Amino acid sequence: MDQTILRKEAKVHHLTDITLQHPRVFHVECDRFPESTYIIESPGALHILLQPWLVGSQLANSARLSTVDFLRVAYHLVPELRKTTFANITEVVPLAGALYYSTAEAFEIVFGETINRCFIGAKRHPSPIGWVTELSYKNFEAFPESPVVIVGDTIATGGTIEGILETVVEQASDIQAIVIYSIAGGILGAVRMKKFADKEEIPLYMFFSNAIFGVESNGTDMPWLHPGTIVTPSIRQQAESVYGPDLGKRWCSIWDWGDRAKHPLKHLDELLERCKLEISLNPDEATARILNAIIAEATKAVESLKSSPRL
Repeated sequence: MDQTILRKEAKVHHLTDITLQHPRVFHVECDRFPESTYIIESPGALHILLQPWLVGSQLANSARLSTVDFLRVAYHLVPELRKTTFANITEVVPLAGALYYSTAEAFEIVFGETINRCFIGAKRHPSPIGWVTELSYKNFEAFPESPVVIVGDTIATGGTIEGILETVVEQASDIQAIVIYSIAGGILGAVRMKKFADKEEIPLYMFFSNAIFGVESNGTDMPWLHPGTIVTPSIRQQAESVYGPDLGKRWCSIWDWGDRAKHPLKHLDELLERCKLEISLNPDEATARILNAIIAEATKAVESLKSSPRL
């Protein structure tokens, strides 16, 4: 699939009628995407996507703030969410990465109430036919009748979320709507969700933070400057100023979200190793400055994590 053609076909419209101190929101029209596909320019998510050394409490706070932005915007754009009751709104949590979107905490901040929560263990692994999703655990004890389902997860090709949603629709025949939020989501995932929604005939709303990323051939990496990435000029300019034209084309915007959230030292070690490898390849002067700046920030983050707790 030529993601560059999809980017060129997509029409991005600024929704100026969403005010109340919300971040900028854009409707993305493309025949290959769900009809209700949006980009939210969330500052919290942008911190995550432009600061690969961001881990720990700062990562958690930024993710929660971005999910607050998502829920406030979704309330205005998802009529099923406004018309239902707290008893019917249900988060489906793909373990374990989605835990770190802090959807339940954000929901309470925005609406002053808790949310039903169901859990599903999903892990993807490479195979001779591509990435395969394995579902190892399911708990739908809190799944109500006529639910509005909310899922927050990092989506690249969409294979994992498709497997999860196929399990979700098995639980009830009267799902009102499915609402998806992805801090780093790929253009291939949007295409797959369109096919899923058409097949199941369920209203599906997709919200991406700051961009809909082009996906590399490995099915995982989503660089800012991928030729398929759909992003406004102002956000693209910020990304290029942080990563430069070289790293911006090659480095994933989110890295491994699971490691970054639940095993931050592992993520930082990998980030430092990658930076040192890049420096050993004698990059241009501007790229070297960027790499050294990332090393400095990542080193400070490591030192913070290795310090003793104090009251």
